[in-house]
Amino acid sequence: MDRLSELNFADEQRAIKLVAPLIERAPEIARKVARRRPFQSPDHLSEAIRSELLRLSEAERIDLFRAHPELAPDNPLAMTSESQSEQGRLYLTSHEGEYRARLSDLNARYREKYGFPFITALVRHPDIESVVTEFEARLTRDHKSEIQQTIDQIATVSSSRVRASFGSSDTRPSDVAATNT
Repeated sequence: MDRLSELNFADEQRAIKLVAPLIERAPEIARKVARRRPFQSPDHLSEAIRSELLRLSEAERIDLFRAHPELAPDNPLAMTSESQSEQGRLYLTSHEGEYRARLSDLNARYREKYGFPFITALVRHPDIESVVTEFEARLTRDHKSEIQQTIDQIATVSSSRVRASFGSSDTRPSDVAATNT
């Protein structure tokens, strides 16, 4: 049985457990997504996640954002295994590196300005320079625009995780399929 069929035919608790890693620390969204089964394809699963994210009120969105880790956190083991892998690809889980102090400063400035951590879909970034460029640009945005951008980034991360776990029915290259903004 393929993973999508496993999700579609699982009991509710198992389905929630299969969906939960796709959405960082958001068990209520995972529950709502699991209840939308059956999914015709992995892309329909991604669409269901995006739809649930878009239904959140601004206060719920902020709570969701605050549950996410910062980039290059002091304790990478406190992140989910998915975040450790995503950040590890760009060496953001290492306590060494030329960008560590810069990211620490950007994290502090961003949190002070917006009240939640900077969230980006690292799958879109080929290297740390790209991340820093986006980080700096997003610090110039207004609060409302940044909330929408952050929801889009979370949806992209979730879509990437769906493709990694369930495959994709989309024939476009994954970097194009992941672009939701």
